[in-house]
Amino acid sequence: MEIANNTLESNTIFDDVFRTMLERIPEIMIPLINEVFSTNYPDDEPIIQLKNEHFTKSGVSITDCVLGIREKLYHLECQSKPDRTIALRIIEHDMALALQSAKEVTYINGSEHDYEMSFPHSCVLYLRHNNRTKNNALVRILFQDGTSHIYAIPIIKVQEYTKDELFEKNLLALLPYYFMRYEKSLPELCRDPNKSLLLLQELFEIRQRLDNTIAEERGVIYVELISHIKKISNYLFRKHPETQKRMEEITMGGQVYETLTVQFIKQGRQTEKLSMIEKMVSSGICSLEKACEVAEITLSEYAELKNKVVEFEASTSV
Repeated sequence: MEIANNTLESNTIFDDVFRTMLERIPEIMIPLINEVFSTNYPDDEPIIQLKNEHFTKSGVSITDCVLGIREKLYHLECQSKPDRTIALRIIEHDMALALQSAKEVTYINGSEHDYEMSFPHSCVLYLRHNNRTKNNALVRILFQDGTSHIYAIPIIKVQEYTKDELFEKNLLALLPYYFMRYEKSLPELCRDPNKSLLLLQELFEIRQRLDNTIAEERGVIYVELISHIKKISNYLFRKHPETQKRMEEITMGGQVYETLTVQFIKQGRQTEKLSMIEKMVSSGICSLEKACEVAEITLSEYAELKNKVVEFEASTSV
């Protein structure tokens, strides 16, 4: 029972991180889509986030990522481990999406009552995998006219990407899950001071590279990623408190506050300043008091600023 509860707990944490990134920073999925489907969308490509929950025939609610880009749909599902039934579940969801997009056309066999529907581009991300995990989930669909079609769903094995590849390909959406590759060997790594130090050095390098690449230009994404890396590493190292504490110190070190300050708070517009303070607090980066200290405003000035922004938005809304 304890194993089942731990599995459920971990799946919930991993799902929550994926869902939160989708809701708050959906643009982070664009490089992932480029990687999987060999597209070349720019990072600032306009995207539409679709309702991402549906119910299977058994009544199970499935939540994943459905994004619209240039009239195409992309369906990304995140799984903690390989699942033989995943292809059937994805096809079920894809069919629901295709039916939603069905449109009546007049050029098929000259009939006004024929329809056309488009299936989304789908893939599955496995946070864990084994040597039997394939590169594609395949389903052969047999049609009533005797023809068939192989429905291929690409599989992304998150742990196969090195740290360098994640940064080179801008696959920042996978960064929070990076340390899952050490999950099975954590007891040994955390017992050995030298091996434990290597883990800490890896985390320090990740944070430094985030500081140097996106902290100043993409502050919201930076804050979210730091928060999610902290959340998952805290869970993974929960049975190793000493290492967990040192990991958290690195993740939430003083450099984080320094990189969040000047470009995004001190020089930001009033609404951006307020947004960043609230993002730091809601993401668990720090308390409201600390966020205000970083922004070099008092709590009363923060309250006054918030009231002004609310009043301005109310005056400009129709």
